[in-house]
Amino acid sequence: MAAANDLQKLCETWWDQLEDSTQGDHHRFAENFLELLEWSDPAPLAIHALVPHITTVSYALCVPGQPGIAAHFTLPGSIDPPSAVLERNIDFCPTTRALVDATSAMKIRYCFVSDMHRSYLYDAHSEELILYADSPNDFRGDLCTVLRRCEVEGGGLEEVRRQPRSAVARQLREWRERWTNVLTTQTRRANEEIELALDRLIVLRYLLEHDVLKRPGWRFKQRYDDLMAKAAEQESRGTGKALTTLLHDLWFDWKGDIFKPIPELDETLERDEITGPLLNEFSLLSRSKFALPTVLESFNYGDATEKARVRMIPEEDEERLSALNRQTIDTVDTLRVEIDIEDEGYRSVLHWFDRLTNLYRILERDYESKQDTQSPVENDEDLFQWSEKDASRPHAFMQKNHHAVEQGLTIFCASPRQFRTARLLLYLHIIAKYEQYGLRFTHFPAIESALQPRPQFTRRDRKTIFNDADPREEEWRAV
Repeated sequence: MAAANDLQKLCETWWDQLEDSTQGDHHRFAENFLELLEWSDPAPLAIHALVPHITTVSYALCVPGQPGIAAHFTLPGSIDPPSAVLERNIDFCPTTRALVDATSAMKIRYCFVSDMHRSYLYDAHSEELILYADSPNDFRGDLCTVLRRCEVEGGGLEEVRRQPRSAVARQLREWRERWTNVLTTQTRRANEEIELALDRLIVLRYLLEHDVLKRPGWRFKQRYDDLMAKAAEQESRGTGKALTTLLHDLWFDWKGDIFKPIPELDETLERDEITGPLLNEFSLLSRSKFALPTVLESFNYGDATEKARVRMIPEEDEERLSALNRQTIDTVDTLRVEIDIEDEGYRSVLHWFDRLTNLYRILERDYESKQDTQSPVENDEDLFQWSEKDASRPHAFMQKNHHAVEQGLTIFCASPRQFRTARLLLYLHIIAKYEQYGLRFTHFPAIESALQPRPQFTRRDRKTIFNDADPREEEWRAV
């Protein structure tokens, strides 16, 4: 407690003497601050090359066997109050965003930022805001405790409770809702169009985290970083045009239909006074908000049945499993699985997509094994026969993800919200699968073709109503 009181006095003294302070005073107060936390000999960090626009005194705090901490002391007024940041459901102010990025680039796990009045502690890997303080008095609590050297040595930082996924998802949802309201008011565009624009941004961020767009002349990360840098400029001139150009190229070059131009919406997004602030704040959201389970959980709101569809665990369907088990190399191309989001929830889409692609992989191994047992190629006639055999290769094996979406799945959606949610999840899931298996990404499948309006009676409905009988027989009996 004495150390906490001394820290509060030190911070108050620094702010009182600020007008007459020098750069040497900045170093001295920062080192005194750390010494009160038992860090008597911190190692200076040279980060000016990474953040030349920020004046900071930085130190590396390291103990054997534990992740390191980068402690950055900025000038007063250069960071926003954490409470103001959290009120907007974002994770950074511009200064903390830059310093966390710099810390991550130096391969240091934790990032502490303070102007000796307001303080932030981040996990630089996940970009999560772990603890914060709006004032020296607030710092005296958990933040002061976990930063003490003895606590760090004992692994205390690793034991700090992180926000549950539901809380992070709620923040993402509320951020989307706030910007939907702002943009519909400013632009007079329909809610559905604005929601589509925000879903596009989520896919952009997911592509940034999953490096699959690899083609000569395409530098997605560079274009994304340039776009966000332009948005951060005071006038953000040209931001809107740069965004719509990137979206158009993702549609034209990579066939991502979610980016398909809508002239009226594109005209709206080209307005820098709208797109600049939107993208600038979008860049202040942490990586943790864009994990696929978090994005799905962010749709857990509103109608109780719709909330249940977000949480619903896919059930094993014996009829479907039997159909999958019966598949052969000759029949797999025509297999189609029907999924009813109304009854089965959103996770069933991803579950049965994975089941389908796994089936394709299993059957492909059987196919390759049979091909290996054939006689080796010896002459032109054998080459011709080999070509015929290769032509008989099932289409499902060529591009498994594409075939699963375009030919293997029919996803019934009973509302625009179900269509929107399922579409967004499929885009993210497919991107993740390409990265997971190290597959060459050529273009997006026609995801929208798999999403169909729910008929009045699905196959499952008919099965329940007619007790497995052919519905045509029941109609005949009724007549």
